[in-house]
Amino acid sequence: MEYFAGLFDAEGYVTLGKEGRFQIGMEISNEIIPALFQQQFGGNVYNRQRKDRKKTWTWIISTNLPQAREFISLVSPHSIIKRTQLLRLSDYLSQSRTFRKEIRDDISHQISKLKIPLPITKEIIKNRSPKTATQSFWKWLAGFFDGDGNFCVYEYKGKLSPIFDSWISIFNTHPDPISFVNDHFLGSISSYKGTKFPIWKWVCNQKNSQIVCECVLPFLKIKRGQCILVLEFLAIKKTKTRESSYSFEQINRIRDIIKQIKHLNSL
Repeated sequence: MEYFAGLFDAEGYVTLGKEGRFQIGMEISNEIIPALFQQQFGGNVYNRQRKDRKKTWTWIISTNLPQAREFISLVSPHSIIKRTQLLRLSDYLSQSRTFRKEIRDDISHQISKLKIPLPITKEIIKNRSPKTATQSFWKWLAGFFDGDGNFCVYEYKGKLSPIFDSWISIFNTHPDPISFVNDHFLGSISSYKGTKFPIWKWVCNQKNSQIVCECVLPFLKIKRGQCILVLEFLAIKKTKTRESSYSFEQINRIRDIIKQIKHLNSL
């Protein structure tokens, strides 16, 4: 369930309309994930082609109270961002039809308000409460990586020879997952202007990149290929010392890794 919660935190949504129609769902460009959610929780899957010609798949639970209640009971305990939204909807669905009408506007407003990120500073996020990384954490992080994560290898020009490096990162408009991950593994935290709200970003410290990749790899479903390629690059990088440079074959392989990751990210 932790994986589903992590991915739902990254890509999912909870809505309650004024007329009483609720939705628990997600829209994503990968067709495998909605099918997995449907298999696990029920609901319906739709696909459409956006104006930019990119295909997306949507998984939705709507009007089916037993499915909604089961999803909330299974996923909310592991959710970081969407937990309170799910619990507010659960409170609403547990009431009688008559009482739902009385509280609908208030609950709908509460859910909408919870979608707005709280103002926060980097200093607060960095004020850590260190936590131990358990398997539950890695499963959640793998789900979040599949939604709002990035695996990257890049090249830039050095004075004498090309320089290669990598990073793994997560990003979200809510600072909560950034703080949650940073409590387990220190990273570089930054924010930049988004469409509506600032976007928070956590970049893993280089010394921890390998262990983070190795620990999330068994649970990744969308970005597994990118993670494997980053691990291959890190293995090549270990062979380089101050006295020796990359071989011609290694340079070609790293450049091929960069191309493969870019291709996978474009899918």
